Amino acid sequence: MVVVHSPPTKGTLRHAATRAGIPAVTLEAGGPLQLELDEVRHGVKGIETLVNTLGMIRKISLWGDPEPVYYRSSWVRADNGGILLADVSLGSTVRQGDLLGTITDPMSNASIELRSPYSGRIIGMARNQVVMPGFAAFHIGIQTDASPSEVVDDDTPGLKQDESDVDVDGMSE
Repeated sequence: MVVVHSPPTKGTLRHAATRAGIPAVTLEAGGPLQLELDEVRHGVKGIETLVNTLGMIRKISLWGDPEPVYYRSSWVRADNGGILLADVSLGSTVRQGDLLGTITDPMSNASIELRSPYSGRIIGMARNQVVMPGFAAFHIGIQTDASPSEVVDDDTPGLKQDESDVDVDGMSE
């Protein structure tokens, strides 16, 4: 379960709750326009673990060591349209300059490489598909020593991620 601590988007329930001083969590699970029951079960387990950790319910510990909290993340977007083929998978650790994938123009067969601008972890990514310029292709979680008050939202994708992740507001680790 990847945790991204980011500012809420205006017009969302999480934004309204946070403004009212109510801690809020958004869980994103599975791919776009798909209901993946295993991902839903995994998300429920994560929310149950969170409320147990906060002392809101009493339950046995569900998971072992916690994942890092990402206070900074960034989307790598397509500069060109074409067919996106990934060279990394969800959860992969990448270094700055690593090849994330290629976009191939089906008419000219010319390929453009997408390289990671940061060192971090792939916490979301598009499926191999046709993409247009500006399409959010890879979401990189960047480990920092930032605190919640120093959260940086490098990019707002407007798309669902393919891996379960949680955006947290108004809550401590």
